Amino acid sequence: MKLAFARLNQEISGLEVELRGEEGLLYDDWTMRRPELVDFTGRDAGYRYLRSKGNSIEGGTSEVLLNIVAERVLGLPSEPRSDKDIAWKDLAR
Repeated sequence: MKLAFARLNQEISGLEVELRGEEGLLYDDWTMRRPELVDFTGRDAGYRYLRSKGNSIEGGTSEVLLNIVAERVLGLPSEPRSDKDIAWKDLAR
């Protein structure tokens, strides 16, 4: 559901920006402040477009979710990993 919502939201907001032309690129408020409430409908198309890009990161990236679906649901083999048996602290950085 998260993956489908992220993609759908990006497609819809991208279409809205395209349909509005130059007006769709406007962004109403650049101040660095935490909003008091979440309001996607009261903001400009530019805000909704930029905000929709975050949907593919929140709650796990879309690439990770695709791998989980491929391995657990479809039963596809996992990607080869040479570091599977190595502790995180021992990995080369």
